[in-house]
Amino acid sequence: MTDGSIDNGAAPDLTVRFLGEVYRPLRELIFGREAELALDDNSYLHRQAGRFRLRDGTWWLENVGGRLRLTMVGAEGSVIDLQPGSSSPLLGSSGEVALTAGPTRYEIEYQLERTQLGWQDTTPFPATGADTITFGPLLTPREIDFVVVMAQGRLTGRLGPLPTHGEIAEIWGVSHKTVDNTLQRLRAKLRGHNASFVQSSETMVEYLVAQGLVTLADLDWARLDGPEGPRPAATRLP
Repeated sequence: MTDGSIDNGAAPDLTVRFLGEVYRPLRELIFGREAELALDDNSYLHRQAGRFRLRDGTWWLENVGGRLRLTMVGAEGSVIDLQPGSSSPLLGSSGEVALTAGPTRYEIEYQLERTQLGWQDTTPFPATGADTITFGPLLTPREIDFVVVMAQGRLTGRLGPLPTHGEIAEIWGVSHKTVDNTLQRLRAKLRGHNASFVQSSETMVEYLVAQGLVTLADLDWARLDGPEGPRPAATRLP
């Protein structure tokens, strides 16, 4: 059991659980590969991936890693995805925080003595864990073009069915076969990098977003609904 060192008045009590260990921080609790809450020695995991932090009487979850996404799920079903540099008050009175690093998924439970109001803060703050290695292969520009169309809903929080290969082909002005072949090769490439569970388009999209291999920055660059048509990833300067 771990306690924080600084009292913060009448703030709600926070209890965090991970694999049978119980933490009751008074001000903050950092989790990651080398943190107070040490998740694992997994090299794909940031040294500091996230932080529970008390701010002005409210407990927040902050993504302090460099690449990995945090997903917070409240017990009532609310979901917030936190990209690196963003934060949100904890949802409801209990829930879990999930992240995937390489082939491993981690789930951290939290519980508050009372419910907090929630809103998301996307103001960036300095991230840590720059020495964490990237899991999986980097995507080619063409793979990014096709995947960003598939991941658009997941990246923006508008969940629904994935677009068909025909719809992707129409957006980029290529043949249906080109999309088929490219995505088949991408799935095979991912399975060759220890992601053997990537069998369907849905699991591939979830995996790529969770690993930060396709991001909101890729979507913003693509301008899929732009009046001049989409912008290929190959034209993006490093």
